[in-house]
Amino acid sequence: MNLEKTVNICAIVLLLGLAVCAMMVMQKTTESNAVTTEAALHLSKKESKVVKEVRLLTLELRNLQKDMENLRDEVKKKRKRQKRNN
Repeated sequence: MNLEKTVNICAIVLLLGLAVCAMMVMQKTTESNAVTTEAALHLSKKESKVVKEVRLLTLELRNLQKDMENLRDEVKKKRKRQKRNN
């Protein structure tokens, strides 16, 4: 009987130890997930800033291309006028 009680007590203690270890692992995992989420949020904010900048630069590039086309057209018109006058 004493041996059986001792084995039961040891089993209970081991199970409690495993439960404590599992709780500690879950707590660390939760903390790690919180840090990962925070880092992802920070990166997404940076990425959204980069995306906005890229959009602005793209629009500016399009405007510059339109300006260049207008300038080319004007230069062509002036050359045609000069040829007509000569």
